Amino acid sequence: MNAPDNGAFRMMRIIRQLKDRLGIHHIGGEPIEQLVRRWSRVETPELRLEVRPYDPAWPVLFERERQRLQEALAGEPLVDIQHVGSTSIPPLPSKNVLDLAVALHPPLCTTRQRELLESLGYRFHGTSPIDPSFFWFWRIEEAGALVVHLCDPKAAWYTNLLHFRDYMREHPAEREEYERLKRELASTHGHSWLEYSVLKRHLLQQLTERANAWVAARNGAC
Repeated sequence: MNAPDNGAFRMMRIIRQLKDRLGIHHIGGEPIEQLVRRWSRVETPELRLEVRPYDPAWPVLFERERQRLQEALAGEPLVDIQHVGSTSIPPLPSKNVLDLAVALHPPLCTTRQRELLESLGYRFHGTSPIDPSFFWFWRIEEAGALVVHLCDPKAAWYTNLLHFRDYMREHPAEREEYERLKRELASTHGHSWLEYSVLKRHLLQQLTERANAWVAARNGAC
């Protein structure tokens, strides 16, 4: 008789607790079971994460890296490079990780693209937790990390990231509430990284829906 798979039981417990807490079975159209199992396979590098006050050097760092990436990928079907995530939203504090969405026409993550990113010091870490169609490249530095999310510009989550960023920049009350809820989730005793990540994804999904509606209304008013 086979011994119980403690990892599988733990996964089932986390899924059940998340469903009970949230009262839903899907986040952004993705079943919670699938989201938890996908995120449990995420390959994160060894890195000491620190939450830091907003740093005006972050957009400067982004612009420097954008130029390096644009030059390296000049022969690829590059569409755009955007600064996303908390470091792109002043004055939000953020972990010491700067996120860059690099949008190219498919095919994505070709051997040539991987070689070009590796020449800039990035290392491939599989698919991004943002979206399973995104590919994840990390470059670890002394002060933190830079993360490239290689994606199709037609992907819904690429647009979502930009709308979320622009919405949060324009709505101080939403920024403050988002930061308060993130800190509350992070400080809850007994939460694993996986549980925190899924709960944060649910929060992001709610804000993203409001951001998409805000962009649609703004565009309609033009």
